[in-house]
Amino acid sequence: MKSFSCTVAGDRELILEIRTPSIKEGTLYRLSAAIYSLDLDIYSGDIDTLEEDGELYSYDRFVLRTMVDGSARKLSEIGLKLGMLMEALLSDDSDPEELIRAGEKEIPRPESFFEAGVEVLFDQNTEKGETTMYLEAPDRPGLLFTVARLLFRHDVNIVSATLRSTYGGHARDLFHLQSKGKPLSAEKIEALSSFLSQFTASEN
Repeated sequence: MKSFSCTVAGDRELILEIRTPSIKEGTLYRLSAAIYSLDLDIYSGDIDTLEEDGELYSYDRFVLRTMVDGSARKLSEIGLKLGMLMEALLSDDSDPEELIRAGEKEIPRPESFFEAGVEVLFDQNTEKGETTMYLEAPDRPGLLFTVARLLFRHDVNIVSATLRSTYGGHARDLFHLQSKGKPLSAEKIEALSSFLSQFTASEN
């Protein structure tokens, strides 16, 4: 079963914890769309895939920050709304991008994140049967949605991830990836690299 909790952790912070029973491409894409649609920024996050009684579950924990100061009551209301949006997105075939547009927000353009330069490194871990992707880029609201959408469109599943923001305003994220239960093929890595290389500092 799915479980969800969102607790107030400060004047501008929420702690989001979510457990989903199925592991499939696009889960983080949908979750990050709900987060972005409410003008929340992901300060840090941990995404894990665990097995219980032969079933795979995704356990995700995020530290979220609002763009403006708010009362505890206001933050609690945001948390409740976030829970409803996530339930809707994970329960049916709702379009994450339609959710964003419904809130009169624009879909983030990749160049808005990566124009100042992006570092992306891939490595194959044959022992674990996965590919790691390290990404460093300017940290702005919607970055995780943009990355998760890119991976979803290339049929890539995020097995686990560590998301961190520096005091200097950079995201330093490490993703553990698979496609159909296996490490990414050389062709898939090339496709992802080619897309991101459009925005690297060395190309400017």
